[in-house]
Amino acid sequence: MVADEMDKVWDFDDEADGYDALVASDDPVYERYEDVLNAVVDVAAVCPGKIVLDLGCGTGNLTRLCLERQPSRVVGLDPSARMLEKAREKIGADPRVELKQVRMPFRSIPYADGHLDAVVSTYAYHHVPHRVRHETVVEMMRVIKPGGIWALGDLVFETEGAEKDLLARVDYMEEEYFPRVDHMRRIFADLGIPLNAMQFTHITWLLWAMKPDRADEERKENE
Repeated sequence: MVADEMDKVWDFDDEADGYDALVASDDPVYERYEDVLNAVVDVAAVCPGKIVLDLGCGTGNLTRLCLERQPSRVVGLDPSARMLEKAREKIGADPRVELKQVRMPFRSIPYADGHLDAVVSTYAYHHVPHRVRHETVVEMMRVIKPGGIWALGDLVFETEGAEKDLLARVDYMEEEYFPRVDHMRRIFADLGIPLNAMQFTHITWLLWAMKPDRADEERKENE
């Protein structure tokens, strides 16, 4: 089992130059890569006027896709300086984009409560240890406006048993902190938020949720 440490995998400078070629290859880990990114942008309802945060933005593929929907602003956070350099090369000097290096982007988001319309992420959350997953969900939902969307496309398993079964049968995946649908549902349920899940490949899922508008719920209860 991998060591349960936050700083285990957050230095991806060495992988930055080859990352885009990897995701475009026939590596089964990145099967339907573009489909997953497009689905995240779709369910997050990225559109003009929205402020979007891309966590673990890497070389900026999801960030750039969000920009195509003409939001007012997209912020990308990533721990890797070299990944962010590649993202800047790809995106250019677009005034709508802000890219920042943050050591633990899922645990410490430098924005006020309810500041963002959407928080999105692809192929990064499986580097976050299970022991802090509840904490990171709380942090991500904190910065989303009521009615805003959280959307994740990543390497995910339905249960711990499904994860163990596949890892025992394949040699193309290293053991990581893969999110599990049943675990994530429990976390979101604790927060009173329904979690939606859609499977794309045998190892890739789309997870998304809407932050409730508690004031609106209270008004309806009092009517």
